[in-house]
Amino acid sequence: MPEPNDQDLNNAASDFEKIKKSRRKGPWTIIGIVVLVILVGAGISGGYVLHLSNTSPEFCATCHIMQPNVTSYLTSNNLDNIHKQANVGCKQCHDYPVSAEISSGIKFFTGNYSVDASGKLLPVKFNNDMCLKCHISYDFVAKQTDFLEKNPHDSHNGQLPCNTCHVSHGKQIDFCAQCHDNGGQKMIGAD
Repeated sequence: MPEPNDQDLNNAASDFEKIKKSRRKGPWTIIGIVVLVILVGAGISGGYVLHLSNTSPEFCATCHIMQPNVTSYLTSNNLDNIHKQANVGCKQCHDYPVSAEISSGIKFFTGNYSVDASGKLLPVKFNNDMCLKCHISYDFVAKQTDFLEKNPHDSHNGQLPCNTCHVSHGKQIDFCAQCHDNGGQKMIGAD
């Protein structure tokens, strides 16, 4: 193998310097890496928060205004606890898209949420379609309760809105008993 001459050594040194310069990180490269790390961290954190909001009622209770509803869901004799016992998660009724969750979080942190005069969170309004996603139809519900002496779901009043009697995070309303003796039947959560 021939000995390298001065020209070959100068060319090699020049090539080495070019490689070193190309590997140097300029300030924009470092800033880009920091921004990338921050975005990845925010994405992972956001994903974890969404996971918690889908699976953990206790996470919802971190907003103090939600605590009474979460406590009711976890421990009460109300309809919400009956749903918990049937493995119905909060999000199966409170179907918030990600945009609504972000908006609710911002409203909580800014104090811009709606409460009644006592400071209690205003209830969410539902229509029957939400209930019938799981309970199928009025006829189906009436068949499920046809063993009762007086079937409240097969009423002379027709098909009443579900929330006429059923309150998720509170005491049920015995609508029929306002006019009739209900024959000793009790509603969910009654003593």
